Amino acid sequence: MTEKIKKSAAIPAITVDDGSRRVPIHNIHGEEIGVFYFHPTDIGIIERYNHMVDGFDEITRPLERFSGDADDAAQAEALREAEKRLREAVNGLFGGDAAGAFFGGMHPFSPVGGAFYCESVLKAVGQYISEQFDAETAKFSSRAAKYLKDA
Repeated sequence: MTEKIKKSAAIPAITVDDGSRRVPIHNIHGEEIGVFYFHPTDIGIIERYNHMVDGFDEITRPLERFSGDADDAAQAEALREAEKRLREAVNGLFGGDAAGAFFGGMHPFSPVGGAFYCESVLKAVGQYISEQFDAETAKFSSRAAKYLKDA
């Protein structure tokens, strides 16, 4: 006798190649300190990055209240507000919790090498975006040229 097909309770998943890459974040000692996901062919990422960099002064504006005259509570609030703004901007840039990957182990406004840690991160991110976008664009152009030369 033939068995009846039973309905499965599991919902199948659909897998789509969205071009994303898993990118480890390393410190200067080569140790992995986080991981984020990146879409190197996202044509909006350069504009979002430039917008974030252009708005960095606004992101850090709460730190203007961070002075020797301010009490500890006011300084702590200024840091929280600036950190919140920065995390929102970084997460908006990548469309996920990239801020957690970059700043999970160190406060973004910690001083490193005479600047904020987040400034070092943003510089490295900008360079990475530029290199990856250029590489993906070159691959696409090469492939597209093959189809367009007969047109």
